[in-house]
Amino acid sequence: MNGEPRRARALACALDLLIAASVADAIGLVLTAAVWWLAPSQRAESAWIWPPAGAAALLIFLLRDARGGRARHWFALEVRDAANRPPGALASIRRNLPLLVPGWNLIEAWPVLRNGLARRAADRAAGLTVAPCD
Repeated sequence: MNGEPRRARALACALDLLIAASVADAIGLVLTAAVWWLAPSQRAESAWIWPPAGAAALLIFLLRDARGGRARHWFALEVRDAANRPPGALASIRRNLPLLVPGWNLIEAWPVLRNGLARRAADRAAGLTVAPCD
């Protein structure tokens, strides 16, 4: 029983990272291509596109659980607050921000690696749970 939630949570995190990076990269590539084709003299200045694309990827990742999480559709897991509602934007940011800090992300991941249904420290602080959905 413990292996399935652990695997599902790891895959959900990897999928959320992939989605955030893919969306930001796709938009950045389209904008860069448009600048290169439509304004070749501005190619050197097209580098301004990538910092906002990176910030967008970061924001997409931080807000991944605001409405319960994409994992609810693909892995039958959802994030809920104490009132059994989706956590919202601020709680999602509080929950996911530690995953971006080297070292802290390992501390956050340890309980989940030991028990797939365990709450991370950020989950406890935000009053959130990750549980299988119906």
